[in-house]
Amino acid sequence: MGGIGFEIEVPLSAVPNQRKGAEILLWTHLLLRDDALQIFGFPERNERDLFRVLLKVSGIGPRSALQILSGIKPSDLVQTLAAEDWKRLTLIPGIGPKTARRLLIELKEKLTDRELQLIPSGAGPTDPVLSQAFSALVKLGFAPEAVRVALKDFSSSTSGEQQVSESLEVIIRKALAKLAP
Repeated sequence: MGGIGFEIEVPLSAVPNQRKGAEILLWTHLLLRDDALQIFGFPERNERDLFRVLLKVSGIGPRSALQILSGIKPSDLVQTLAAEDWKRLTLIPGIGPKTARRLLIELKEKLTDRELQLIPSGAGPTDPVLSQAFSALVKLGFAPEAVRVALKDFSSSTSGEQQVSESLEVIIRKALAKLAP
């Protein structure tokens, strides 16, 4: 019973819920160098895609990119970029103020709107009516990120909770009007 084994480096997000010997599915990135062959694995495709984008930033190598993904969720990184909050990036071990500012600037330049949409910025709405509208619109084939944007105006946040004053039908009709080309 022969076999072959590979060492796969993963961010901390891949480790917590795994028991020893358990099978897991990873999205991988193979890095070929003159002196090394490295495989990096990620539990979610969006993490792997973001890892590849991070590698394009000057001064960020695979170890730093893995460290960044271990220190911040992809959705949080997108929100950090949108808010231009470089100080949030300094909370990641190994990322100082200069690197955080450079990351912010270069990632905003390198991540196109399409790439930002591929990295989800969170789950669906927490309000039951908005959640139903979100599910219905996604099932109709609209991109989750586009649906989030279309539904954003329907919720008012009160102490962190969303409250909606319109019916499900009205919300879906108005969201469809926003989503239609």
